[in-house]
Amino acid sequence: MKSEKNILVLGAGELGMPVLRAMSRKAQEHPQVTISVLLRSEAAHAVSGSRRARREELTKLGITVVEGDLQKNSIDELSERFLPFDAIINCSGFVGGPGTQIKITQAVFKAGVARYFPWQFGVDYDVVGKGSGQQVWDEQLEVRHLLRAQSITEWVIVSTGIFTSYLFEPGFGVVDAQSKTVCALGDWKYAVTLTTPEDIGRLTADIFFHQPALRNEIVFIAGDTLTYDELADLMQARWEGKLNRRLLDRKKLLEDVQLNPHDPGAAYRLAFARPDGVAWRKENTFNYHQGIETTTAGQWLAKHRNM
Repeated sequence: MKSEKNILVLGAGELGMPVLRAMSRKAQEHPQVTISVLLRSEAAHAVSGSRRARREELTKLGITVVEGDLQKNSIDELSERFLPFDAIINCSGFVGGPGTQIKITQAVFKAGVARYFPWQFGVDYDVVGKGSGQQVWDEQLEVRHLLRAQSITEWVIVSTGIFTSYLFEPGFGVVDAQSKTVCALGDWKYAVTLTTPEDIGRLTADIFFHQPALRNEIVFIAGDTLTYDELADLMQARWEGKLNRRLLDRKKLLEDVQLNPHDPGAAYRLAFARPDGVAWRKENTFNYHQGIETTTAGQWLAKHRNM
């Protein structure tokens, strides 16, 4: 780890905090390593509420706060903030709007950062390709092209599938607890990979510190991978036999997008209605080969009784 002593994590949200906690724990085994986090000014100086509680937790974890704004700062301004760091882990999410991930990537290159974990904690954008209907997915693919076209910065992509909780969000429209309905996107045999933010945090830290070092590659992880048929069986057992199964084929999903062009859930459902790119076998993942236990959909449900 000689060349990667100073590590910066971008963001301290739903994924950023689990990554920061896990990196902080790992750093205890590497006394020369320091962990910092990039926060907007208002978050860095929070005096009340959840932001202050988060700020206090960061202090207890021994994490230094660096101020910056991924959306407002230019490439030059971001590269100045990135310059002191040997490695960057991007947990910013999509909140910055279109073009933000490309800007961050270009700033990483300009700063000469030795190692970069981009915000790619999602599906396999190489397989999905362009034209999925998701603009941010197209941008994620462009980020991969930028990473591969340069030799300044070594990179690691951690492919995680969706956050486990999102599969059960009413807005996604797959599981409806009120009507006891499970909808299949495209086909009952299509699958989805999902991982909790806590597991992503632990595994990202393990991948970062893994020896021999993982560089310039995509590492797949998974809390669970299940078909919509398997999901329906899981929910039927949970709801004690009460279940409505509804297939949303691509024609229906496309009609929903056309009728509701401003509904992100409709576009997301269409994007996930595919046989590849959004799921991979758990037996082929880093966590499986390392013997690391992760949270399955059933285990997640057991902790969330309201479903």
